[in-house]
Amino acid sequence: MCLIFSPLAFSQISHGGMPYFLQPSILRSVSSNPFFVEMPPFNLDSVLKKNTTGEGRMRGGFQFAYKFSTRIDINDGLTTVLPDGTTVRQIGICSPGAYSINLLLRDFEIPPGGKLFVYNANYSFVVGSFDYRNNSSDKILPIQPVAGDSIIVEYSEPADVPFKGHFVISEVNHDYRDIFRREPASDNATDYACMPDVFCSGAADIAIRSTVMVIINGGTACTGSLLNNTADDGTPYLLTSSHCFCSPTIIQNMDSFNQKAKTIIVFFNYNRPVCDANIKMKGSEEMSLSGAVSRAILQNKDIALLELQNSPPNYYNVYYSGWSMDTVGGKKQNTNIHHPSAAVKKYGMTDKNVGLVRDQATIALLGDPNKGLPGIDATSLWEIPSWTIGSTYSGSSGSPLFDENNFIIGGLTGGSSECSETSPSSDPRYQTDYFFSLGKGWVADNQLKTYLDPKNKKVAQYSGKDPNQANPVIYMKNADYTKGDSLITSVLNSPNQGYVFGNSNLQTLEFAEEFNVTNSVTIFGVYLLIPAMSAFIYTDGVTVSVYTGVSSPETKVYSTPLVPKYLVYTSSGFDSTDKTLTVPTETFVVFDKPVPVSAKKFFISYSINYSTTAQFCVYNTKFQNSLQSNTAWVKDSEKGWVQAANYEAEPLKTSLAIRALVQNGIFNPIEKIPVPDYTDFYYDRSSRVLTLKEPVNTSDAQTQVAVYSVSGQLLERIQIQQGQTTVILRERPKGTVGIVKITGDYSSRSGKIIF
Repeated sequence: MCLIFSPLAFSQISHGGMPYFLQPSILRSVSSNPFFVEMPPFNLDSVLKKNTTGEGRMRGGFQFAYKFSTRIDINDGLTTVLPDGTTVRQIGICSPGAYSINLLLRDFEIPPGGKLFVYNANYSFVVGSFDYRNNSSDKILPIQPVAGDSIIVEYSEPADVPFKGHFVISEVNHDYRDIFRREPASDNATDYACMPDVFCSGAADIAIRSTVMVIINGGTACTGSLLNNTADDGTPYLLTSSHCFCSPTIIQNMDSFNQKAKTIIVFFNYNRPVCDANIKMKGSEEMSLSGAVSRAILQNKDIALLELQNSPPNYYNVYYSGWSMDTVGGKKQNTNIHHPSAAVKKYGMTDKNVGLVRDQATIALLGDPNKGLPGIDATSLWEIPSWTIGSTYSGSSGSPLFDENNFIIGGLTGGSSECSETSPSSDPRYQTDYFFSLGKGWVADNQLKTYLDPKNKKVAQYSGKDPNQANPVIYMKNADYTKGDSLITSVLNSPNQGYVFGNSNLQTLEFAEEFNVTNSVTIFGVYLLIPAMSAFIYTDGVTVSVYTGVSSPETKVYSTPLVPKYLVYTSSGFDSTDKTLTVPTETFVVFDKPVPVSAKKFFISYSINYSTTAQFCVYNTKFQNSLQSNTAWVKDSEKGWVQAANYEAEPLKTSLAIRALVQNGIFNPIEKIPVPDYTDFYYDRSSRVLTLKEPVNTSDAQTQVAVYSVSGQLLERIQIQQGQTTVILRERPKGTVGIVKITGDYSSRSGKIIF
């Protein structure tokens, strides 16, 4: 049977900020607590049995959540009006036994100034803020899973907003497979023993960067990849398997797939950051987008080509893979990148020169219904008879198959491969996998050609695109944990106690890592590698800052609280049950605005709070090369900033496990362009959101927003629904001038915007 889906259509980028619960003088002084709506029990054994039956050889929907249909109105929550007139509403949701909870919001439309956060009941896991930039024509917002079985939804709104925000919680998804804690999500470690992590393998960087995790309807995980097109315009096309959305034996029309495509959340860069076998570190999971439109669906070929609603931001550092319509196969080498059971990216390879002679991709003529691929054209599949390295698993469906030139030639449909200890199984019953052939889909139907070859170049293959090729995104680091340097957690020697770079009896408040640059850079955020903390030890009060200085941290130029935002299925990972950092974790701290640094030296610091019971530290480094320079700093209570190598309490030549995500050059944040009072809308260039001052009050189907060039050429036309106040415009070259014309029942108004 088909899965049940709910429509979502917008970017799920969160925009930072601090929920009111982190401001104790405001909300923690209130004696009342939000009431909790409790979900009813369900038969878990029955659900798990159904999952086991359905996951079989199609290798697709890895189910991890049980869905409750609800209608919980935010207006029914606990309401607090602050002295400045801001209204804060909080409502709790509890689903006993859930490892995490994710939500689907409907009727979602909030004004500029409104902010939405979701966090668990002990305040240790926060996602948000979401604001007017997350509005969509469908008025739907999916919220990624939040660890724990009790969560709180907090919505705040200033007194002077142009309209009152509103939404209802229409779905509550109960995670019953402990998706945060497990790595991978299985009790049997041998299931994954032969699948190397991508950064610890021979996988190409471009293949890694183009592969993404796809979460459908808050409860099903698959894998997909980004594809380039012959216009080289960065259109975010996503390739995956159609059976991830619905069984291939149940034929669906395009409208049905469109509704299902709107439910997806795509996670980028969910990779394990280190190769140390002794440290099973979770990757960061803060980079995600959600909502898509179906473009080419070939159910009998198991091909689904979607277009994401928004393009990934530059700092996501994605790659749009090249593709080949090859239908011959027999190449020397093929590679598969995938997220088995929603785990960090894994790697598989067939090599004609290693192992069995038959380790190569060939078009298979599959006529045997016992192959477990019902509804799929047997002549349209690549067959992988066995793997030299790796295998696949449930949740790998849709994952790309690359040829030896790193062109995508297909995606995973199903199979029976599995691991036998650290090697692929040698049992013939557990070796073979099947991938849909992109070329067979191209031959059979021209929908793929329409989108992938819009310039009608009539080519059989096309190269990939790196949006940042001219100015690469740089992961600045002072240690290499994949090439010999080791992560350690240094502690103070007796009689002192505690971490050298964290809470201790010495009450050291702040620690920093030094970075040297030759040119000006813009910092988008930082990665922190955090060791496992004891249960119920949180990051409350930890602040991440950027300093500049000639020889030491001197001038603070930016600060943000550390509130780990683990998006349950990111280009990163799923972590501890209650976000208590009980396993080693990489966390990406995205800045709410890029931070330009023109100095030759900058420092990333974290400060800790001794007024709470929270404890925190970051890994530091044991260098393989003894000549490596010290880059770690400690803020001594008496002497101020001193290098770690000169720290009297515990001198160490080391570096902190902090990476800065930067690009060369200064990119000043683009602020909202003010518009005259007589205009009926305003445009936010940073998010491409056009906001109407008043909602459209019409049922006229012809009401629309049209965007023209200054020469009069129509660039874009969008229909407006009754009550709609925001639309998202397509991306244009920076500085392009557009003329916006809004046509209603009895009126027409226009104005100028700058992209």
